[in-house]
Amino acid sequence: MKISKRETLIGLIALFTVLFAFTYWLAGSQIAEQREMAEDKVRLRRQIELHKRILEEKDKWIGRLSDLQAELPVYESGISVSGKILTGIKSMADQHGLDLTKSRADKEKQVGTLYEISVICDWQGELDELVHFLYEMNEQGLRFDIRELSVRPDAKQAGILRGDMIIQCAYRRGGTGQPTD
Repeated sequence: MKISKRETLIGLIALFTVLFAFTYWLAGSQIAEQREMAEDKVRLRRQIELHKRILEEKDKWIGRLSDLQAELPVYESGISVSGKILTGIKSMADQHGLDLTKSRADKEKQVGTLYEISVICDWQGELDELVHFLYEMNEQGLRFDIRELSVRPDAKQAGILRGDMIIQCAYRRGGTGQPTD
């Protein structure tokens, strides 16, 4: 049996087509994997550049953190500060005419080198007194932060507001001595 030139050509084309399809089928998953790896490579290079920039600014941010921490009062280690903080908040409220009817401090929490106490206050007063008190708290900088504030009108007295607030107080602990404000 003799194979003609035409049949040989068709056979070779069929063989190459089958080999190409088989190769594409085997390498298809590898090609998709290579594309994903190339995309990951680009994404990781961007992240590396971002992290390099962040690390270059590390000293600036550490300096800024030190400046902010220097604004916080330092209290003696091992001494309860909740009474001093409650007294300070009460005197600020009295200065602006806001009546703190009840206040209590939660447990002290350490957050890194800083310490925090949450103070829960029930209050009553006029809107003007509340605004001046909140402004005074804001002027204290990092020392005090109002986390929650509720306001409602007093049903018995016209023009008087009531509510409660949670004040987060931040400070540092240090050596022996008086607190530095």
